[in-house]
Amino acid sequence: MLNIQEMSVVYGENPEPAVRDFCLSMKEGEIVGIVGESGSGKTTVVRAVLGCLPGGGFISQGDILFEGSSLTRLDAEGWRSIRGTKMSMIFQDSGATLNPVRKIGSQYVEYIRAHQNMTKKEAWKRGREMLERMSLPDGEHIMQSYAFQLSGGMRQRVGIAMAMTFQPRLLLADEPTSALDVTTQAQIVRQMLKMRESYGTGIILVTHNLGVAAYMADTLVVMKEGRIVDMGDRAQILHHPSSAYTRKLLDSVPSMGGERFV
Repeated sequence: MLNIQEMSVVYGENPEPAVRDFCLSMKEGEIVGIVGESGSGKTTVVRAVLGCLPGGGFISQGDILFEGSSLTRLDAEGWRSIRGTKMSMIFQDSGATLNPVRKIGSQYVEYIRAHQNMTKKEAWKRGREMLERMSLPDGEHIMQSYAFQLSGGMRQRVGIAMAMTFQPRLLLADEPTSALDVTTQAQIVRQMLKMRESYGTGIILVTHNLGVAAYMADTLVVMKEGRIVDMGDRAQILHHPSSAYTRKLLDSVPSMGGERFV
């Protein structure tokens, strides 16, 4: 479904790539976890896949194939036909993407109707139902609220609901649970796993939480300083890592009674 071929990403006039020679082959319904320290290039990878690199960033080398077609050759119209429907992204702070002077329902209806031909009433109902699937207890009340009237966790779940609206083929999740409490984190993780089971959605999960990555991912990618230092299936990376850096990451996970929580 997704094939990233020796991709390098450069920002502005800096000759040193932020990501160098990144390769990944991903099947339908697979979950890939990308882990590593801050500044290792994790978010740059998923933003490159979605074609929304900030700060003058661009792909200087390699290619990205999605369902057999090159994403690097898409024009603006081509991206509009993919983003939000076949491919969606959950940002680290989804609440920050919401307009503070418009109600949630107004923004959600506009988003749905931009991608699918339906009435405002139909779009409102669909948005409300998606919010309730995200464990927001009163979808109608959320639709009638402004972003500042919601807690940080609630705003995050609104962003996640919007990203999941059209059951995308590929979901790019950049620290989707970082703003949430442990109980809500578990709910969101279960919802994403259910999406994979129900719709065959592939997920690229960027996270600092090695425990979440180990629980969700079929394949783990470990990055350091813009490069892949370790990649393999979950059991291989957790029990037989090839990189000293990966071993240090695993050793940093807290343990209790001799049992490590990853």
